[in-house]
Amino acid sequence: MTNQQRIGIFGGTFDPIHSGHIEPCKDLANALNLSQVRLMPANIPPHKALAHASSKQRLAMITLVCQHEPLFVCDDRELQRQQASYTLTSIIELRAENPDAQLFFFIGTDSLLNLHTWYRIDDILQHCHFVVSTRPGYDPTDISNSPLHDKIRDDIKQVLAKPSGLILLLNTCQIDISSTQIRHSIETDQQQNLPLPDYIARYIKENQLYQRPSSVN
Repeated sequence: MTNQQRIGIFGGTFDPIHSGHIEPCKDLANALNLSQVRLMPANIPPHKALAHASSKQRLAMITLVCQHEPLFVCDDRELQRQQASYTLTSIIELRAENPDAQLFFFIGTDSLLNLHTWYRIDDILQHCHFVVSTRPGYDPTDISNSPLHDKIRDDIKQVLAKPSGLILLLNTCQIDISSTQIRHSIETDQQQNLPLPDYIARYIKENQLYQRPSSVN
């Protein structure tokens, strides 16, 4: 496979998207020699509460990232569905659109622990590899009892040699903050040194996102 035939996929609520999303993705893309990473905002994730920013606002922030980072491509297919987002549907569509490509679906270690519970996970693995962004020193024994344990690898060459079906563990840079923490910091007016690109921080401020509602007398 050449780098033109390797596509990363990173889905999530992105409420907001931040450097803790962006920088590990860039590390993974470099390690796998990917030509692009598709940022795929979810509309109504089955396992998450409703988003705080609107779909339009979350899409606007992702579009800004793609404008500033040529690696990323905005993929809004799940926002267009107006229904619960399942990974399988998107993966099948992407496979049909890119029949000769290797697809790499990015997840974090938290998602790895319950990956076996995802809707039709065996069918998903027929179409893509999963790539898990781990911290240096991460102990893989945490998932030793997972039903998917036999699919886990830490050797890039082994994964690239197969069209799909494996789960690759890769160490990446990690920024230890979540979107929830960022929203809380903005709501409580503690916005200094947040891990947000300047243009995302500016968009949040201009659109007054995540701020505590003003009290009315």
